[in-house]
Amino acid sequence: MKPRLLADENTSHRLVSACRQIDAGFPLIHISDWENGAYLSVKDPALLMTLREHKMILVGFDRASMPLHAGTLTREGLGHSGVILFRRSVPVTAYGKQARLLVDLWREGQDWEWADRIEYLPRS
Repeated sequence: MKPRLLADENTSHRLVSACRQIDAGFPLIHISDWENGAYLSVKDPALLMTLREHKMILVGFDRASMPLHAGTLTREGLGHSGVILFRRSVPVTAYGKQARLLVDLWREGQDWEWADRIEYLPRS
C-alpha cells in the first residue's frame, strides 16, 4: 500500500490503527512514520508543498491555520494536494468516529481531483 493520506502530528497513531481495523489496506500513514519523521514540526506551508510533490493529502485537526496556508498556496499559484480536516464536533480522542468518517470519505472520494481541495469531516 502506497500512502496517499498523511495524518499530521496533532492526530494520534490510534487513528491510523482504527482506519486499518476497518480497511487493512487503508492508505494512511502518520507523519512520525513517514520519511523517518523528518517532517515533524515543519511549518504548514513547507509541509503542504512537500506533500504536493508526493501527491499526498494531509489529514488533521488544524482548522485555525491550515485552511489559511492552503488557500494562500492556491492563490499564489503553488497549490497543494489536498487537506482533510475534522470539525470541532469530532473529539480529538474519538478515534473510531474519526476512522469511520475518513474511511467513508476516502471510499467515495479517492478518485476525486484533490488538488487545492479542502474537505471537512463530518461533511455538511
